[in-house]
Amino acid sequence: MRHYLTNMTKQTLTVFLLMLPALLFAQADADSLFRLYEQSSGSRQNAVANQLIDQFVQEDLYDWPVPERKSSDRKFNEMLVYLGMGLSELDCSHFAQAAELGLRAEKLIPKDSLRWMSSCYELLNVAYFRQGEFVKALDYAQKDYDVGEQLGDDRIRSSALNTLAAIHCYTKHLDKALEYINRAIDIERKGNDDRALAIRLGVKCEILLLADRPDDALEAIEEAIEIDRKAGRTEKVGIRLSQKSDIFANRQRWEECRTTCLQALEIFEQTNNTVDKIITLKQIGACETQLKLYDEAERHLLEGEALCLQTGFRPQLCRIQRNLSDLYRVTGRLDKAMDYLERSVALKDSLNEERQQKIIGEYQLRFDLKEKEQEVEMQREAIHRRNIIAYSLLVVFFLAVLLAISGYRLAKVRQKRNAELEEANLVKDRYFSIISHDLKNPVKAQTQLLGHLSEHYDEVDDTTKKRQIQALKESGEHLSELLTNLLDWASIESGRMTCNPIRVDLAAVVRKSVKVVQTAAEGKQVRIEPQLIENGYAFTDLNCVETILRNLLSNAIKFSHPGGSVEVVTAPDGDRIALSVVDHGVGMNDELKARLFRRQDISTLGTREETGTGLGLIVCHTLAQLTHAELTFESAQGTGSTFTLHLPTNESSFNTEP
Repeated sequence: MRHYLTNMTKQTLTVFLLMLPALLFAQADADSLFRLYEQSSGSRQNAVANQLIDQFVQEDLYDWPVPERKSSDRKFNEMLVYLGMGLSELDCSHFAQAAELGLRAEKLIPKDSLRWMSSCYELLNVAYFRQGEFVKALDYAQKDYDVGEQLGDDRIRSSALNTLAAIHCYTKHLDKALEYINRAIDIERKGNDDRALAIRLGVKCEILLLADRPDDALEAIEEAIEIDRKAGRTEKVGIRLSQKSDIFANRQRWEECRTTCLQALEIFEQTNNTVDKIITLKQIGACETQLKLYDEAERHLLEGEALCLQTGFRPQLCRIQRNLSDLYRVTGRLDKAMDYLERSVALKDSLNEERQQKIIGEYQLRFDLKEKEQEVEMQREAIHRRNIIAYSLLVVFFLAVLLAISGYRLAKVRQKRNAELEEANLVKDRYFSIISHDLKNPVKAQTQLLGHLSEHYDEVDDTTKKRQIQALKESGEHLSELLTNLLDWASIESGRMTCNPIRVDLAAVVRKSVKVVQTAAEGKQVRIEPQLIENGYAFTDLNCVETILRNLLSNAIKFSHPGGSVEVVTAPDGDRIALSVVDHGVGMNDELKARLFRRQDISTLGTREETGTGLGLIVCHTLAQLTHAELTFESAQGTGSTFTLHLPTNESSFNTEP
């Protein structure tokens, strides 16, 4: 009996010692418990795991009830720990850490635990989306939807469709995005989850706004706000207010936009919502720049940039840096403006590369197909190597002949290449000379004019002040146009600008481009008259065609007479579609037409003495070649000019190099 009691005491003491770490950390935070879990093993690790899992259950992080077997199944326990920590990191906006933990959890999920698999896929697609890794995000969203299909679970299907819509919205596949979100909304209207319905309506608002349908977007967000207010979800109301402010910004109602953003920001600071705080800081900064509250705009944008760098929220970082560039440009701090513009362009290029060329496709087949292609390729290479060995003597003879011929051709190619490089350097030197002159003179003139206004402000009459301020505005717009074309030209020359073709709605491109140049047109009383066919779609790079159209419209306005008109016309063009910009201005003589797309200074003055370097047309011509399009023109001196961009309408045009 005494021996039995001694053994029982030892067993009790052993159990107590094993449970001691968990008891000591009963009130500890999840990070401390997780570090202890990683450092432990055996029974002690299992005890800490149970402590963590209980804490995650209390925090309502899991989507599904934790089964009773968690106390005995260590592998399942480990999956729950990693999944819970991943969801916790996601709530704290630590996206890279959340993705890493999600991947560790994914490896441990039993094949028959489809609901837990769905939770893991949802964690991963959100974490990757926030980092701008859209291919990975779309892959996991598709997997999540497939699990929902297998289970017949509407909640999972709706959540996956919502994520798919958000990704397609960000990558500008708006038709597909709207299709996905409408399917998700239909599911939620049939159910009882008004919280999910409000979220889906918020995503629909963003898609409709990008599709230039602000009235429909406002209707969707107002319904979402009403749902969340009735349910008392303060944080969600803040998110909806932030989305509503985007609509005000689209309509250029800046005061209402700023007021709405500040209301949302106050909510996010109270709830410690980092992601939506970043988005709102970016919105406020843009509004305050428009309202000329430059100090407040800089403070809000820099705070948003710091939070993006801290969390790894790269897509929003790209937008904030572009807003900072605009802010520093309008306040005359051109060095900072150029620095942030370069950062934004570099980050945007990086995000484009991570998307790869096509995000939409047959994802469920690509891995198996890729493995089979690799096996076939390896077999072909093995056969090829054996053939090379079998005919080695014959190959050596022909190789010697080919080397001799190649050496001769290489010398010729090098000679030609050296001549081209020398010519290119001369062209660049000439452009740098022109550009430095065009940059220096306006900046110097602005400085002198601002100095005169500053020193003699009370002495100058209002009419003169307005005239001088208008001159400063026009000079700033000229500098902005020059810097934009210079950056585009630099991207082309360095090889950083690539073609990512998608199906593009030319009507939407025309509307957006007309908005950009509308101020310049109104200043000259030039009417812009779109004449567009229905269903005018091209298969091209969206950014390239927007850049080309913007430059052509700017030139047309520059060379039009005050009170004139500019037509933007789309028309069928065989297996292509033609996009034309027609002006009735000064036109060109034969000498100028012969030199038009050559790399040399062809600058001419507009009808109001507007200046330029001719760089815009060089950029347009090069971008047209890059996108497998053709840029042509017709012009007669004194009657005007017509520039036409002949665009492909299907993917087959991209099977060969341009």
